[in-house]
Amino acid sequence: MQVLLVTEPGVDGVFRHVEALASFLLSHGHRVHLAYSDVRGSDRLTQLVAKVSAAGGMTTNLAVSNSPGPGDVGAILRLRKLVQQSRPDVIHAHSSKAGALARALPFLGIRQPIFYTPHAYYGLSGKGGMKARVFNAVETLLGRVGTTINLSEGEKAFAADTLHIPQPRLRLIPNPVDCVRFQPADKAKRQQIRTSLGVPDGAILLGSVGRLAFQKDPLTLYRAFAKASQARPDLWLYHLGDGELIAESDTLAGELGIRSRIVRQTYLSEPLSFYQALDGMILTSRYEGLSFAVLEALACDLPVILSQVPGNLDFTEMGLSHCWSAPKEDPDAFSRVIAQWAADCGNGRPSNHRQIAESRFSQEACFGAIVREYESS
Repeated sequence: MQVLLVTEPGVDGVFRHVEALASFLLSHGHRVHLAYSDVRGSDRLTQLVAKVSAAGGMTTNLAVSNSPGPGDVGAILRLRKLVQQSRPDVIHAHSSKAGALARALPFLGIRQPIFYTPHAYYGLSGKGGMKARVFNAVETLLGRVGTTINLSEGEKAFAADTLHIPQPRLRLIPNPVDCVRFQPADKAKRQQIRTSLGVPDGAILLGSVGRLAFQKDPLTLYRAFAKASQARPDLWLYHLGDGELIAESDTLAGELGIRSRIVRQTYLSEPLSFYQALDGMILTSRYEGLSFAVLEALACDLPVILSQVPGNLDFTEMGLSHCWSAPKEDPDAFSRVIAQWAADCGNGRPSNHRQIAESRFSQEACFGAIVREYESS
C-alpha cells in the first residue's frame, strides 16, 4: 500500500506521531510519501524526509505555517501535484492546516480516500470569539470529507456533538507509544542526566513538555509551581519547549522569583533524557487530543499531574496508580496537587503506568488499527 502523509508541524507531538507512523508503515512493507513544511521544522524532520526518500517515497515542502495565509494556495497546488505524481492509495493529514489542505483536494479533482487526525480541535479550548467560531465552522464543513480519526473520547464527542460530524465518518484510535524507545532509567543514568542539568542532589524534579502557547497554558504552570515551591524548597521544574509565550513565561518566572529553580530547554532531538531525569510530569493544557508527552511519561513509569480537560480525562479515568488532576486555568488547585504528588514521592507505592502503556498503547495495536482503516477504505 502507498500512503501519503501530510503534516504542517515538523516538531513536537503531532510530528512525533507522523514520524512514528511513517516508520511503522515502512517497517511493515508499505511505501510512504510525505508532504511537510519546514516553517516549524527540526533536525528530526530533515531525517524523516531523507528516510522517506531513501525508501523510494516522494516528498514536497508545503512551506506553510499553522495560520491561514496567501502561501496556502501554492501549498495546495504542490500537494495536488504530489498526489498526481505519487498516486497514493490513501492520504492521511495531521493537524488543522494539513487537514484543511488535504480535505480541499476533492474539490480539485483528487479521488483518493482521505483520512484526517486533528490532534485536538482548537474549539476544545472552550475559548469563545471569532477565531474559535471560524475554526469550528471549517471543521464542521470539512468534517464531511473523508474519515476523521480522533485520539480520545473527549475529542470524538466534540466532533460529534459540537461540530456535528456524522458518526459514520468518525473513528477512535488513540496515539501509541514506543515502549522500547521510552523506558525508565536506572538510578545511575538518572543521576548523570540530572547532574548535567545542574539539578542539585535531593531535589524533586517536576517536568513539563510542549509548545509554550495558549493550548499548553505555561502561565498557569508557573503560577502553580511558584505557590507549591514556597513550602518545598527542594522542588525544581524542568520545562522543555518553545513557542510564542516564551518571553511572557520568562518574565513571569522572574516576577514570581522561581527562575533559579527552572531548567529551561527549547528543544531536544531525542526527548528520552528529559523523561529519565524526572520524578513526575505535569501538563496544564486547556485541551488535548491524546498527549504524546503523557504516553511517553507513562512508558517511563512516571507519575503524572494533568488538567481536567478533554484528552487528559481519558488518562484520569483509566485507573492510573499515580495520577493527580486539577481544573484547567486554576493555579491554586494545581499547587495543591503538586504538593500531594511531592509528598507521595519516595513512598515506594507500586506503579502500573508502564504496564498500562504497554498493554493499551502499543504501536501494533494503535497504528495497526489505522492500517486496517486504510485497507477498508
